[in-house]
Amino acid sequence: MRGLVALLAGAACGGGSTSTPPTPTGPPAAFEPTPAAGDVVVATVNGRPIWGACVAGQVALGSAGPTRHDALQQCIDFELMAQAAEARGLAPNPEVVLATRTAMVSQLVARAYEDGYTKPEQFGANWNVLVGKNLWRVRHEDYRASTYVRVDVPEHATPAQDEAAHAVMERVAAAVAPERGLLGPNFVPLAQAAAGPTPLAHQDVTPYRAGALEEHYAQALFAIPEVGRTSPAVRTKWGWDVIAWTDDIPAAAPTDAEVAAKMMPDIKRTYFDHWVDKVQRDLGLHVELVPANVEKLGAAP
Repeated sequence: MRGLVALLAGAACGGGSTSTPPTPTGPPAAFEPTPAAGDVVVATVNGRPIWGACVAGQVALGSAGPTRHDALQQCIDFELMAQAAEARGLAPNPEVVLATRTAMVSQLVARAYEDGYTKPEQFGANWNVLVGKNLWRVRHEDYRASTYVRVDVPEHATPAQDEAAHAVMERVAAAVAPERGLLGPNFVPLAQAAAGPTPLAHQDVTPYRAGALEEHYAQALFAIPEVGRTSPAVRTKWGWDVIAWTDDIPAAAPTDAEVAAKMMPDIKRTYFDHWVDKVQRDLGLHVELVPANVEKLGAAP
């Protein structure tokens, strides 16, 4: 979310245009930040303070960050450049004002939303709705992926046709049973070689729980002892199949607290628009579009 505001601002500004942007309204550039409680002045530049928090922030950049002495010099240099920019009249520059407004929005999102919304109850009824839609992703039964080869048997096939298909798939099952580590790309050619001239239908099937598969297909798939092995020939509603188990997503039963921790990032991304609407309602703000000018945006570069 911290990067969202910067991204939106960049998209709004666009690029390549040589036209002069309109003078924006809003706060002037803030070159004199208000110190946090307990902060100390470590230097002054033309009477303006350099605060310890600036130095600590530079040092905290990590193992490759500056020494304390270098960090102090960097903060001094920054203040020198900020005052030089003011002296040259850059404080009211539209780009500077826009950057200041963007920074304020970023801080609001970071502090009031990212750091402020950390518990399920803060999302109200929306939490249960959003979690309910996606709970299957984190709390679920065993899911198995598979590849099948099949001799299709028409719905009104004769017993002789059914038995002929069965016989082909028995040969296929016997041929691939000793194999290990089978996946679709090597399973299908082996099966087709064993089937001879009888063409086999085949398909890779994404992971499913047993209850979401055709009954006989599921029983055969979930009886296979390990990934990469195959089932005996099995009669499904479509014909005679031999199935290879190709991947597994083990069952998961996280606690409610574990579910909340895992799903919180996605919930916060989804809930963000609701939060913005709540900010508007709480402040009693009124948004009004200018339709004629909105239409002009479609023709803007």
